Amino acid sequence: MAVRQVEIGLVSADDVIVDFYALAFGLERIPASESRSGTLHRLQADGISIKVMVPARTPAPADRAAAFLDVTGLRYLTFHVDDLDGALDRAVTAGGAVLHGPLEIGGGRRVVVLRDPDGNTVEVTAGP
Repeated sequence: MAVRQVEIGLVSADDVIVDFYALAFGLERIPASESRSGTLHRLQADGISIKVMVPARTPAPADRAAAFLDVTGLRYLTFHVDDLDGALDRAVTAGGAVLHGPLEIGGGRRVVVLRDPDGNTVEVTAGP
């Protein structure tokens, strides 16, 4: 058995985070599909596929009170980019907020931890 692809699925009350990920990380928008349960948006680039489901009935917001390292479960996405400063500028322009960094973590690798407009934690890293 071989895994061919992994998709990340997010649920959101609206399509603001679709715009966020498209702008911040240059992901291509695939035409959305509509169903009785809501609208499924898809974003992709080489090596990544993100789905954002916007349900027909507005979902309750997630509890984001705890720091992302304080509870178990799927807690953050990591994007490896060529231009950390450019990605950071685009992410903040698109509604993201800086939680930590940017900082150097050794060997020329830099990292910043952000929150997307829905409050999801996103790590962005660049370097050798």
